[in-house]
Amino acid sequence: MTTQAHSPEAYLTRIPQEVLTRITYFIRTPDLCNARLTCRALEKALFHSFAYEFFRKKQFMVYSPSLQCLVDISKHESLSPYLKHVIIGLDQVIRPNPYHPPPGDQRWLNWQLAYADQQALLCSGRARDMLAEAFKNLPDLETVDLRDFHSTTRWRDDGAGWTSYGYNTLVESTGVRHSTGGPTTNDDADYPTRLFTVITHALAAAKARPQGIEVVIRENWGILDHGFFVPTYLQPDYLPVLAGLKKLHLVLELQPSRHQTGTTSGSYLLRRFLAYTPNLTWLRINLKRYGTDNVNGEALLKWLASSSRPGSWSSPDSVNGDPSLVPPPVELDHLEQLDLGQLHVSTSTLYRLFRKFSPTLKAISLHRIRLRHHFDQSSFDDNDDDEERNPWVRLLRKLKKESLPHLKTLLLSFLSAQVTTDTGVTIHYPEVGFVDPDRVETQQQGTPAPGYQTLKGVVHLIRSRTYSGLELETFLSNPAAEFSTPSKEISGPPDNDETSESDSDSDDGIPSDGMLDDEGSHL
Repeated sequence: MTTQAHSPEAYLTRIPQEVLTRITYFIRTPDLCNARLTCRALEKALFHSFAYEFFRKKQFMVYSPSLQCLVDISKHESLSPYLKHVIIGLDQVIRPNPYHPPPGDQRWLNWQLAYADQQALLCSGRARDMLAEAFKNLPDLETVDLRDFHSTTRWRDDGAGWTSYGYNTLVESTGVRHSTGGPTTNDDADYPTRLFTVITHALAAAKARPQGIEVVIRENWGILDHGFFVPTYLQPDYLPVLAGLKKLHLVLELQPSRHQTGTTSGSYLLRRFLAYTPNLTWLRINLKRYGTDNVNGEALLKWLASSSRPGSWSSPDSVNGDPSLVPPPVELDHLEQLDLGQLHVSTSTLYRLFRKFSPTLKAISLHRIRLRHHFDQSSFDDNDDDEERNPWVRLLRKLKKESLPHLKTLLLSFLSAQVTTDTGVTIHYPEVGFVDPDRVETQQQGTPAPGYQTLKGVVHLIRSRTYSGLELETFLSNPAAEFSTPSKEISGPPDNDETSESDSDSDDGIPSDGMLDDEGSHL
């Protein structure tokens, strides 16, 4: 009796699916592609895991070969159902510099052609048309993402990142490493705004219904207010896109103007835009990384904290302002998660914002927030330690009393604070951190813990904490026990600009504690 020899491929095809998937999880991308080419059975067995990893979420750039790839994937019968998250990168082909050309005539020519191609796509509307064609062919599209970086989360190929499709080929063909984020010249400052407009108009033209639009920007730029303009002629197709959104993440550049009122300065069109998104469950608002538009950020949050419902608080600007100039407040009745970042805001505005959404909020994230708090001198006790005087402690204590019945998660990171009195004394807390629970436990066991000395002993500071469950309840009951302020700076009366900002944004709205409302009277 003879036995039939089996090829290695035949053995591989008999391996259980989950084992085969686990084996190929650890090999490099070229080896994975070679394994799929071995035989039809292996290609079929590996297709789902391959398509899920490489096509579920994919990044492209405004460059003809890249956008054409997106269109081709959208038309592919097997791959298009997997593509649910489309990322458009803010990669820019640098303007060719004749004084510093790359080596070789062909690379110099490629550079000029690539730059001309990107400009033509934007100026002619071809970029919008190609995106609209792709979005129309992706019925399962969930998220469209605009970002200015390449992700480093790829585990294969010795840590190679997820770049925009076509970027590496562009670099190789031109001999130039082109910009992936941040303006290269002053003329490029509105590039994120231009691409945001292109993307949203493409979604409207395609009659697409994604659940989320995300702007994820790390460099020092953001979306300008004109990017949120909804033209009348496009409203029949545009408004259903906004009405279907569950998630909206924004990075803003709010530009002040002397010709605008303080109520709408820098965000009039954004406020009208948000009025068309009543079904949001997750809203994220960050200002650009090194912005100076703190007054406009405060005004935007005051408007967001306002409500037109009877018995609810509304900012004086919303009540007394011209309705044609001040959009009415939005209610966002389904909001479950609110993320704020890169903002200077008064305690009262943040308190009223949380109180407005308290019936539905499940998660709050605050990143790089400077909290401002104003006392009258009679309530300012010089004997209070810094933790008790900390505006974050006072805010969170009041939130506990007010109660956020559905809150499950609270993330706080890289906080700071500023306390002022009516005599003009200002106390700055450049770092408001947290006592590291792991170091505290080590210290209790008798092992010295590095840190700095306070009246409470040696404290090791960490800048970020996430609270949930019982830990969240404990923290809100006694936040002073975990907050830590390692340093402070005391200054005299602020200059005129700072005084006017502090007075207009006085911490009105949290009962008692010696705080003043907008008119200067006790609450």
